[in-house]
Amino acid sequence: MKSPSQISRRDFLARTAGAAIGLGLGLVQSGPGRVPTLARADEGAEARGEPRDRMQGANRSDDLYSRVLGCMVGSAIGDAFGGVVEFRSAQDVERIAGKPWVDEFLPYAADHGTHPVGVWEPAPPRGTGTDDTRYNQLFVECVIRNGGLINSQFLAIEYIQRYREPEDFYPEKYRDLARRQYWWMYERSCAHLGMEKSPFGWPPWVADAMGNAYPKLMGLISLAPAGLLYRNEPEEAYKKVFELDFLDIGYARDATAMLGAMVSAALGGNVSGRDLIRIGLDTDPFGFERGRFMVRNVQRFLEIAETAPSDRALIDALAPEVARRHPFDPIDVLGVPMTAVHYCDGDPLRSIIMSANDRNLDETGAFTGMRDVDCVANVAGAIVGALHGVDAFPDDWVSDTVEANKKVYGIDLEANARRFYECVHQQE
Repeated sequence: MKSPSQISRRDFLARTAGAAIGLGLGLVQSGPGRVPTLARADEGAEARGEPRDRMQGANRSDDLYSRVLGCMVGSAIGDAFGGVVEFRSAQDVERIAGKPWVDEFLPYAADHGTHPVGVWEPAPPRGTGTDDTRYNQLFVECVIRNGGLINSQFLAIEYIQRYREPEDFYPEKYRDLARRQYWWMYERSCAHLGMEKSPFGWPPWVADAMGNAYPKLMGLISLAPAGLLYRNEPEEAYKKVFELDFLDIGYARDATAMLGAMVSAALGGNVSGRDLIRIGLDTDPFGFERGRFMVRNVQRFLEIAETAPSDRALIDALAPEVARRHPFDPIDVLGVPMTAVHYCDGDPLRSIIMSANDRNLDETGAFTGMRDVDCVANVAGAIVGALHGVDAFPDDWVSDTVEANKKVYGIDLEANARRFYECVHQQE
């Protein structure tokens, strides 16, 4: 990827601070003069008078591009696969899927409603993503708009723009839902950029802590493609993703950086699913070593996997391990898909299906309901999509997912993958 070292430090900092000033953020330290604000989502190659597909190598036969596209589409498939049944009771799962184990890519039920962090269209087409897909593509579009340059300040500015001007990024009818999705990131982003007071009146050290009483999943559901910035450089990817994950605290940042390391390693090819999980566990550029709470817990999950006789038995065996944890805990949201990928050695469909069945059991072992399975399966899809490329998924899964997100949100996964590939990897 391009790095700030490819332009002068002054220019890079000027661009970051200047864009923030252009948004009227009232920074404590003002930067150099105002620069134009970032281009909008609809200002792509066509709007600049360039051919739509000017990337000669951007097709599925290009192994690197296929892995980039696979990661983005795979995470969206996992998100939509789990979105149909996330947090549903056992009775609802039986009604929707016809059985307690969901192993088909299902459409949303007719009574599936909207939510700021769910789908924004009632009973949308099969393949429509939830907030995970919108967050992940926000990151991708931020990288594209900045020509392959990315830091946590650029990302904070992007969150602020999505909150303040949602109609510039999504259909007008979703304005209220978009603002309700992004309000927390707006508060945190303003604090991250150094505002004297947050928009809601809190000093920055208070705003920066709000909603962060314990490690959560924000990085895992918003930076799943971030490892794509580095091809087969897991340590560099880990460090960059750790930096970008300013919305998380504690071992949640380690978890997101581990995901980045695995995606980066997968992008290089010639690695198995089990090898990839080992890379995630071993990559430790900051020397946390025995202090890595995530690693200890995932290792425990892998020990359980060694004696599991089947995919479903593995998920049932993991249920007591995650039951005492909040469903947003990274130990669940990253630990379950890492264990699934390890268990089936990276089989793309089995990895997603196991992850999308992350569940709660009662004291007798009876199934009571799903956990946050859209997020868990989103992580699995990102890993196996980068590992195998987009052709590892059934054609109808890919086409439905691409078309649904384009139709509902105006998010073009294929176009975003092409442009990301161009600005990050065709510069190598």
